[in-house]
Amino acid sequence: MSGELAPEALDSLAQAAQVLAVGTGESQLHAAVEHVTHALGASSVSLFALLADPDAAYLVADSGEVETSIAMPPVRWSLEQHPNLQRAIADGEAAVAADAAGDITATVPVLVGGRPAGVLVARFATDQAARAALLAARVAASILGIVIRGAKALDPLRGRSRRNTQSEVREEGRVRAIERYRAFIDSASDGILVLDAAGLVLYMNRAAEELTGYARDGLGGKPIAQIVPEAFRAGLAARIARAIAAEPVHNFDLELVTTSGDRITVSVASIAVLSEHEAAIFSFRDVTLARELERELRRTSEFLNRILNSAVDGIIAANMRGTIVLFNQGAERICGYRATDVIGRMSVKKLYPPGVAHEVMRLIRSAEHGGGGRLEPVRRELLSATGERVPVSISAAVVVDDGGREIATVGVFSDLRDRIRMEERLATAQEKLAISQKQAVAVELAGAAAHELNQPLTSVMGYAQVLIRKLGPGDPHVPIARTILEESDRMAAIVRKLGSLTRYETKSYVGGAQIIDLDRAAQESFSGAHETGKKEGK
Repeated sequence: MSGELAPEALDSLAQAAQVLAVGTGESQLHAAVEHVTHALGASSVSLFALLADPDAAYLVADSGEVETSIAMPPVRWSLEQHPNLQRAIADGEAAVAADAAGDITATVPVLVGGRPAGVLVARFATDQAARAALLAARVAASILGIVIRGAKALDPLRGRSRRNTQSEVREEGRVRAIERYRAFIDSASDGILVLDAAGLVLYMNRAAEELTGYARDGLGGKPIAQIVPEAFRAGLAARIARAIAAEPVHNFDLELVTTSGDRITVSVASIAVLSEHEAAIFSFRDVTLARELERELRRTSEFLNRILNSAVDGIIAANMRGTIVLFNQGAERICGYRATDVIGRMSVKKLYPPGVAHEVMRLIRSAEHGGGGRLEPVRRELLSATGERVPVSISAAVVVDDGGREIATVGVFSDLRDRIRMEERLATAQEKLAISQKQAVAVELAGAAAHELNQPLTSVMGYAQVLIRKLGPGDPHVPIARTILEESDRMAAIVRKLGSLTRYETKSYVGGAQIIDLDRAAQESFSGAHETGKKEGK
């Protein structure tokens, strides 16, 4: 590398200085860069300026372009994506290296007061040519450094930079963060969406494409709300805000509309790794079938519960350890416990008097009352919540799974209290009926006996009176005849009592027997008749 500049190079650099002396607008910077290109013998030269944005350099002139519009977004070059610019700014030294396209570049910092104000990048066909031009490139950078800070061409760029630097820095940081996690996102089997605070899709993986049917380019940059039904949008927006604020977001279900118009249900989880970059990551998986099965099982369970609770009988099931797992409303009425107080908390043994639970289990397993793990109805007692013994009819069975393993016992309990009370009332009624029938028979028998005995007694009494008259006063047989007459009269009185008998009254007799109490029955009948006669005589 020569330590002196060739006359042609000096002449071109002088022309560049003359152009910049006239003005520092866009056209002057562009013309000056073209003269620098000739001075260096380069294929093209680019001039970059550093503004307030610490992560970027702005292309302000390029000899390879006919016209450069510095207000367009492409003028901003990320320093992270262009390490040659980043090294020149950081080191403050010129360097020769191959860029990403394979071109040989000489990168020279433009210094103002010892601080970098820009970068001059010259492209060459060979490494040797680039190194030979380094001296001229340093001189050109010095010339450009005199005017670059105050160049009029940078005024609109400065204004735009001041307005956009903060948002651009944030955007750049977010892009870098997404790039950092891209390998993880793309390798996930669940669908993953990266959303900003407005719900715009920043990135999505292949699994998300397959689940929704939308291509990454088709949904990228668009609001996620366009594939979310109206009813779910407010809730999703609130969760996006919580995720970006680094607040915990519990897993939730969300409906999405695919490209085919189908609705799918997805289970969504938040991954809080991009909240500092005002972005939210949501992973999701299709649970449409699972949720439909859950709804169907819930409907079936509710239907079965309604059936169980509509049953009059109590139905109680327990696992093989004896813990109650089912307790319907019928069981609540019989036992006095609430289902919430016993299910999973109480042993079924507490519902029986001591020893009865083991006896019932023995009967279930025996062949005496049904066999085969079944118990046909037997009468036993349960203990209520108040300690009352409740008579019930129990039928029970052992529940087995598909493999024949015993998993539970279930019993159906019919409350017998009303039935027993009814049986007692029926027995009392039957007893009263029997007594009434006995009374009726006795009264009828007494009436028939009185009717049949009345005539013979009248004859006996009549003949006794005749016999007394026939016998003389001193005849020794007169007392006998009088005794016959007196006893006949006594029998006639008994017959009259039998004839007036309307009630069945008994009294004790020899040997504990019960006989009709004629005196009481006849007296009550006579009293009743007398009262009736008095009323009729009035």
